[in-house]
Amino acid sequence: MTPLPSVAAIRRTVDGYKNFQALLAGYRCGLFDWLEQHGPAERPVIAEALQLRGAHLGAFLQTLQDLGLVEREGNAYALANHMHGVLCNSSEWCQAETLEQLLAPHCGWSDLGLFMDNEWIQNTPPEVAATHDPFLGEALRLAAHLAERQAQHPDQWLNLLCFDGSHGLFGAAIAQRFPQARLIVVVPPETVERVRQLLELHGVSARCEVVGGTPLEPQFPAQFDHVIVFHSLYAVRKSIDDALLALAGCLDPGGELCLAHWFCLEACETAPGGLRDLDKAVLTDSHSLCGIERFGGRLEQAGLAHPERHDLAGEYGQTKVHFARKPSAC
Repeated sequence: MTPLPSVAAIRRTVDGYKNFQALLAGYRCGLFDWLEQHGPAERPVIAEALQLRGAHLGAFLQTLQDLGLVEREGNAYALANHMHGVLCNSSEWCQAETLEQLLAPHCGWSDLGLFMDNEWIQNTPPEVAATHDPFLGEALRLAAHLAERQAQHPDQWLNLLCFDGSHGLFGAAIAQRFPQARLIVVVPPETVERVRQLLELHGVSARCEVVGGTPLEPQFPAQFDHVIVFHSLYAVRKSIDDALLALAGCLDPGGELCLAHWFCLEACETAPGGLRDLDKAVLTDSHSLCGIERFGGRLEQAGLAHPERHDLAGEYGQTKVHFARKPSAC
C-alpha cells in the first residue's frame, strides 16, 4: 500500500493547522508571558512553572523556535527578538485575541463548511480592541490617503458624512486627520453605542454624531463637503444605483463623494489569492462589489462628475477608491 504522492499536498496544509495550534497553545498556557518575565529558562524550569508535560516540551518549544517565536541559547529558551509586542499580554498588540476570534462561532473561519452553507446566518461579532480589528489597516490607509489628497488639492473639509463599515475605526481616523471637521458617522444600528464609545476613547466624540443606518437611509440634506463610504455598500449591493443617488443628494454643490470598497474581477472571475477573497467574504458576509469597469459610469448616472479611481494595497488585496464630484451651482 503506497501512499499517493498527492497526499503530501494535504499534509502541508495540515502542518499549517498544527502550527496554528502550537501558537495558540503558547498563548493559552501562558508560556510567552512567563518567558517575558523569567526567560531565558531551561526546559525543566519551564515545565515545573507552567505544569507542562516535560516529555513533550522539547518538541513544543522546538516548533515555536521553528516558527521564529522563541529562541534558544545553550539549553535556555527566551522570546525571539522583537516578538514581545505580538506574543505578550502586556502589549496592546498581543495577537492572542486574533486567534481566539478565528475559533469563535460568529466567525466563518471557525467552520468554513457552515459559512458556505445556504443556511448560514451571520451574527454580529463581539467588540474587539481596535488593535485587533481586521479593518484597522484599511481605515488608517484611507484616512492618510485623503489627507494627502487634501494637501495636494486644497479643499474644504468641515462638514463630513461618513458611512463607516469598520466599527467606527475609520470615523475616528478621519476625525483625527481633519481636526476642524464635524462628522456624522453612520453605522449599522446594532453598533451605534460601541462606536460612540470608540470615538470617545480616541478623543473625537465631541465632533462626531453617530447614527444608525445604511447608504440608503436615513436621508440627509445636501449640506456636506465630503461624503465618504467605507466598506458600507456591500449590504445594499442590490440597490447600488439608488444608494449612489442618495449619496449624491447629500453633497453640497462642489462637494466630493469618496467610496472605498473591494471589487471582484470582471465577470466575477477568480485568480490566485483565493484565501484573501475568502477573508473578505468572512469579514463582510458578502460578495465583493461587481462591475468595476462600469462603476465610473454609474457615478455619472447619479449626477456626479469627473469620476476617478485610486488603488490602495492592503492586507486583503487592492481596495478600490472612487471619487466623483457634485457639479457646482451655476
